[in-house]
Parts: sequence; structure tokens; C-alpha cells
Amino acid sequence: MTALYHLNHIQFTYTKKTVLDIEKLEIKANTITALLGNNGAGKSTLLKILAFLESPSQGQITYKNEISTVASLLSLRKQIVLVAQKPYLLRGTVLDNVLLGLKFRSISTKLAIKQATEALELVGLSTFLDRQVAELSGGEAQKVALARALALQPKVLLLDEPFSHLDQKSIKHLSKLIATFSNHKGRSVIFSTHDQLHATTLANKTICLLSGQCVEMTEIQIQ
Repeated sequence: MTALYHLNHIQFTYTKKTVLDIEKLEIKANTITALLGNNGAGKSTLLKILAFLESPSQGQITYKNEISTVASLLSLRKQIVLVAQKPYLLRGTVLDNVLLGLKFRSISTKLAIKQATEALELVGLSTFLDRQVAELSGGEAQKVALARALALQPKVLLLDEPFSHLDQKSIKHLSKLIATFSNHKGRSVIFSTHDQLHATTLANKTICLLSGQCVEMTEIQIQ
């Protein structure tokens, strides 16, 4: 199985505090990887680095055997989408928000609406197109942010604590959606969680973070 990411001697320092310190880490392609750890373990920072939204203070990141550079960032960001734990939605309708990313990719209006509506159907919000985002619950807002990411049809989907605001029915639906997404050739999912059950039942590999360091990695055989 080919490598999606190689991280070598990665450090991330914020206000003189080392938030992330990873000597070596490999994440395989076409898999589901879970980042386990308590609050402050460095999970969100690592996801931002993997999304190429943050640059490490030192170290090297290889994506699909190519070293990331400033010149390659735009191309990389078109393949990778991060859904934050507390998603930022703009004023307007649900459809307006899901269409947002597509508007920056020179996609025709007809195709953009098609991809947006299909994504909303995937997350169970097909009847929410005209709903104002101000009327959404926390869980619904998270689903809209996920739909916005899925509409972009990324190769890598990064999810920061995706189960945190969802009820049990929605958790089951999201788990199935993640599994289905990753089953498509060339697609990978990396999600963070503090819940070991979510990690071990859904992921092919878990990476446990403690104070910004990888302290344990486990390969899981999914039946």
C-alpha cells in the first residue's frame, strides 16, 4: 500500500511552546486513519499541517512522494479538505454555503448546484437547501460543513472531532459515510477523536498523540 504522507522531524511551535514534535510518521493512502488523544494533544494542529493550511516550524512533509513546497500549496489544497470541529458558516442559506468552495474552482453554476445538492443528500440534509444557517443546530452546522467539503470531491478528507456534536443516529450515518467515501479508489480519510471506540471500529490505523508526540500506532484489520 502506497504512502499518502511522510512526515520527518516535524515541529510546530506557537508562542515559544512546542505544540507538535513528530520524528517520523507515515500515513498510508486509501485508508481511514484516526488520530487519538485528549484535548491539547496536538490533533488539530497536525490536521492543519496535513491540510497544508499551517506550515511546520521545522521538518519536511512529503505528499504522494512529492516534497511540499510553497509553489505546490495551491495544487495540494485542491486535493485535500479539512472540516474543522467548529465550522465557520457564512450568513445565508445552506445551499449558499455548500456552493462557496465550488465558486472558486471555475465550475459552471449547473454543475456546482448538482454537486452541492448531491453532497447535502449524502449528509442527510437534502431538504435544507433554503434553510438559513442561523437556524441550524450545532450538529446540523457540522453536517453542512461536511457537505461543503464533499461537494469539492477531495482526494483526502480531514475531519477534526467529527462526532462531537452528533446524536447516535447521526454518528452511525457519518461512520457509514466515511467508510463509503474511503472505499472509492484514490480517497483517504483522517479524523481526530478522543473516543477510542470510534477510532478502533472505523479506522484501519490509529495514531495516539500525547503532548504533541506520537506515542503509539496500531494497525487495525477491518472485517
